[in-house]
Amino acid sequence: MALTGKEIAVIGAGVVGLSTALSLQEEFPLTNITVFADKFNNETLSSGAGGIFRPEINVYHDEERVRTWCKDSLSHFLDVLKSSECSEAGILLISGYHLSSMFSDFKNELVQELAPEWRKVNDKELQLFPGPFKGGQFYTTPVIDCKYYLPWMKSKFESAGGKIVRKHVSNFEEIPDNYSIIVNCAGLGAKNLLQDEMLTPVRGQTIVVKAPWIKNFYYADTVYIIPGVDCVTLGGIKDYGSWKMEVDLYQKQYIWDKCTELVPSLNNAEILYDWVGLRPFRPSVRVDTSFVKHGDNYRLMINNCNNGFGRGIVRDS
Repeated sequence: MALTGKEIAVIGAGVVGLSTALSLQEEFPLTNITVFADKFNNETLSSGAGGIFRPEINVYHDEERVRTWCKDSLSHFLDVLKSSECSEAGILLISGYHLSSMFSDFKNELVQELAPEWRKVNDKELQLFPGPFKGGQFYTTPVIDCKYYLPWMKSKFESAGGKIVRKHVSNFEEIPDNYSIIVNCAGLGAKNLLQDEMLTPVRGQTIVVKAPWIKNFYYADTVYIIPGVDCVTLGGIKDYGSWKMEVDLYQKQYIWDKCTELVPSLNNAEILYDWVGLRPFRPSVRVDTSFVKHGDNYRLMINNCNNGFGRGIVRDS
């Protein structure tokens, strides 16, 4: 597909927006690409993510497309891990436990298929943890620390000639006429841009701590512990439909109690800060294209606005 002479606008500079912009640069190196966003790096929702690669097959009706997106994304992360840029990019390869107190035999189909290492947890390993856990998985997967990954992507994009415009886009007509293709990666902002009533916030809350001795990740029912480059994220809150941005002290205590019960050494961790963010949720991820009337012409509109995929979807679209 040749895009010579075309200009592309990407709306949004979270992990999906910047991943999309970089992928477009790689696919179409002669095309001018501009990212329009009002928030960058630590201002974005993505900066607070635990960042573990733990895909789910049921996010979209076409399972084969999801599998392709996940394979492409994992391939990218592993390529960066093999490069000299992995430290700057904040990508780690981490092993850990996913435990369940309800099911003795449970698995994530995509994780089992794609993870560099996967196995069932044995009874002796279950005894390492407090609580009546019935089963679990142990696997190795990338963790993407977005406090590093976002600035790294932004720098690569600009170094390759990409343009950055700090601007809140409330209407697609605000994108200048010279852009014939618009890629919408606005996350929850797409709710107003698209008038999409199915897009709703899922409020998340985490505690970020300094605990350099934590080398594995842990999932246990409703909570998780994910180590990043220089801090560890403790979380597990999913408030569907909530727009509340204040820290909930009850939820903070719940996270702390459950995580320190799971890994008692966290009682010695230094609490750095609390984080609250609103994640975009839709029963099925929105990935679609259409031609939209603009003056006397049409623009190609690509929506990729409520999922964690950027690289695979660009090639698939």
